[in-house]
Amino acid sequence: MTRILTAVLAVIAAAFFVQFPCSAEFGSEELYGALPDEAREMLDESGITPQGGAENIKIGDIWEQIISVFTEQADKPLTMFAAVTAVILLASVLSGVSDTSGGQAAGVYSAVVSLSAAVVVSSYLSDILSVAGTAFNAASDFMLAYIPVFAGVTAAGGHTASASVFSAAALTGIQVLSRLTTSVIIPLSSCMIGISAAGSLDPDLNLDRLCEGIKKFVIWGLGLIMTIFLGILSVQSVITASADNAAMKTLKFAVSSAVPIVGGAVSDALSTVSGSLSLLRSGIGGFGIAAGACMMLPPAVTALCYKFLLFAAGVLSDLFGCGSAGKIIRSGENVMSVVLAALACIFVFITVSSAILLAFCRS
Repeated sequence: MTRILTAVLAVIAAAFFVQFPCSAEFGSEELYGALPDEAREMLDESGITPQGGAENIKIGDIWEQIISVFTEQADKPLTMFAAVTAVILLASVLSGVSDTSGGQAAGVYSAVVSLSAAVVVSSYLSDILSVAGTAFNAASDFMLAYIPVFAGVTAAGGHTASASVFSAAALTGIQVLSRLTTSVIIPLSSCMIGISAAGSLDPDLNLDRLCEGIKKFVIWGLGLIMTIFLGILSVQSVITASADNAAMKTLKFAVSSAVPIVGGAVSDALSTVSGSLSLLRSGIGGFGIAAGACMMLPPAVTALCYKFLLFAAGVLSDLFGCGSAGKIIRSGENVMSVVLAALACIFVFITVSSAILLAFCRS
């Protein structure tokens, strides 16, 4: 009878270990398929897979990747800076001409400079807004594949309550952030340049504060949403992780006590399986965090380049006394601040939500 029971347990364990790698491999294919080509290439170059590899990443490798992305993405921001600088120099020349031709000509020259700066800045920033919108959609699509796989491995390891809480909070959070960025933030960012151009044409409108208000509203709104979702996820994870750990210990004790002769061996095997699933969960979690970085890094570096060069262009406009163009440039800088805040929020949400589940479900 003992031999029969041992054989049955061995067959069950063998079937589990054979079936689980297959399901894990299927999950890996799903995760890779949900990634954009550029992010997939970056992960392949770094040797990161859902089975592991993220633990071998060094700070030097990260800096090399950032520098590589910077060199690839810096062409358009530099071209924009050159075009804006040309507009500022032209405005300086026109300012000298207008001083000798009367006040009516000065208003015309100011309008021409404002519209020229608006056309140059908006034409280049529309590209980064499109790239950022694509990155937001890609992150949303990836999370729809990543969350079920990550939560499924966590549930298979005995943390069913934590997995269900993570799935609900993470899916809701990423959908809210994705809808907010694509439907609200990107359109508002596109409108900020036009609002600033209108304000520069008629200084009495004083629309600069409206652009500043939109920027603060978006950044504070994103911070509030992040605080709410991550706070709820943290509190619920603390509670459910304790319950899951207690349930797992109870199960091990019950198996060890209730099953005669081989109960201790079955309990040890359960601990081994739980440890193996914990390693796999760590690999998938690290892969998800690395994938989020690879999706957000290129548009973030490009937006940072635009922001820095727009700041430099704004300094030039102040030096040459070109206030009308300076308003457009500062508006473009505010747009890049909004885009960077949105990209950072998506990445932080992916990272922190994954890290919370990894931290509280360690056994």
